[in-house]
Amino acid sequence: MSEFTQEPQSSEQKLPSLLNVLTILTIVGSSIALLSGLYSYFTVCNSLKDMEKLDLDEMGGGALSKMMEGAAELMAKQCEHRLTILLVTLIASGLCLFGALQMRKWQRSGFILYTIGELLGPIATLILLGTGGLGMLGGIGSFVLPVVFVILYFTQLKYLR
Repeated sequence: MSEFTQEPQSSEQKLPSLLNVLTILTIVGSSIALLSGLYSYFTVCNSLKDMEKLDLDEMGGGALSKMMEGAAELMAKQCEHRLTILLVTLIASGLCLFGALQMRKWQRSGFILYTIGELLGPIATLILLGTGGLGMLGGIGSFVLPVVFVILYFTQLKYLR
């Protein structure tokens, strides 16, 4: 048997360290994303109302004022599309979670489900909120981190059936 087609000898065999760590991080991250999506659904419109109460003229009209205006516009889009965002978050996080659980059972199909889930969120964000929905740190978290995880999982496919 070649090293690239290794199959578990028994259901008791331990997962490779990297695959174990990746799936644990995915389970934790997906659970947080599910809770965050639910929390956001119920709070984003109230946060928008609070933000609209701020007097941007008092901020001096500088960079901070412009940043707050951009945040308010983004929050308005989030409030408008909150049900769609919730559904996408639940589906994407659910696919990632289920995919990770499948990979813990040595199933290669889990990688495909995970990858779809990881790409669904950022693509939906771009469609619903535009590029403003990603921002500087959001862009890194929304695209770079998922791509890194997909690549790391890809390196572990040799252990999956």
